[in-house]
Amino acid sequence: MSSINLKLLQTFLLAAENGSFRRAAEESNRSPSAVSMQIRDLEEQIGISLFIRTAQRASLTPEGQVLFEEIANAMSQVQTSLDRLTEIAARRKGKVQIACAPTLAASRLGDILATFKLRYPRSIVEVIETPPQAALALLQQQEVEFYLGPELPNLNDFQFESILDDPLMACIPVENYSGEKKLNLSDLKRFPLILLNRKTAVRGLLDRLTAAEGIELKPQYEVESAQTAVALVSSGLGVCVVPGIAISRNDERMRVVPIDHRDAHRSVGIITARGYVHHSFSEQLMNLIRTNLRELAG
Repeated sequence: MSSINLKLLQTFLLAAENGSFRRAAEESNRSPSAVSMQIRDLEEQIGISLFIRTAQRASLTPEGQVLFEEIANAMSQVQTSLDRLTEIAARRKGKVQIACAPTLAASRLGDILATFKLRYPRSIVEVIETPPQAALALLQQQEVEFYLGPELPNLNDFQFESILDDPLMACIPVENYSGEKKLNLSDLKRFPLILLNRKTAVRGLLDRLTAAEGIELKPQYEVESAQTAVALVSSGLGVCVVPGIAISRNDERMRVVPIDHRDAHRSVGIITARGYVHHSFSEQLMNLIRTNLRELAG
């Protein structure tokens, strides 16, 4: 059977829904004879009668009913897809929706967005603060255009663009600081510890590094955000380990030293869904993020 013209299927749907070639003709602004001819063409292409024709109405044959249900279902799915695309296009008009790791959102994103607003005063940016794994679902569902955060393993359906290398740093209250230039993982056991909780990527990295060396860290405090951990250090409650990008260096109540381990760092950058087409505002925002973070790294 050759490819069937979609117009024939649309005419079939109209006739089936109305139970009349005449009413189908009225809705499509064609003559009843033109509708009848298209239905006949469709029947000839398929090789099956689709309607029982009487003077009063056109009723579907059992085979016609099967075709009607299948086509109606397919057209409904197509319409749902078109509605979804229309919704996405409307959201993207002048608006950028992004996801961002909470640490970056609290420490670096504000300055970036302030510059972006100056350049594009009509822009609207919606930021969803979320850990990386949850961000992947948002990217896949096209709820956000890109994610700013750390790299993840096995990004098969996504691509990661590394922008900077973010080392793990120890923040030490001044009263506990003895002039250390760096700390190794075993040194951390000497201090009361404030660690990020196990939901965070940074804690996962730290746990992997300490487990590999047979070191067990016993924190006195566990928190969800790096900013909270640093605030507790400033209050003299202990030493925390956080990504360097989360730290403000002008706090005189603590000292910041690197963790001395070759793998005590992570890549930070932009994650996007493969094949996703970004509009101009999101492209410009990504360019600004690249510039800002690279200047920070330099």
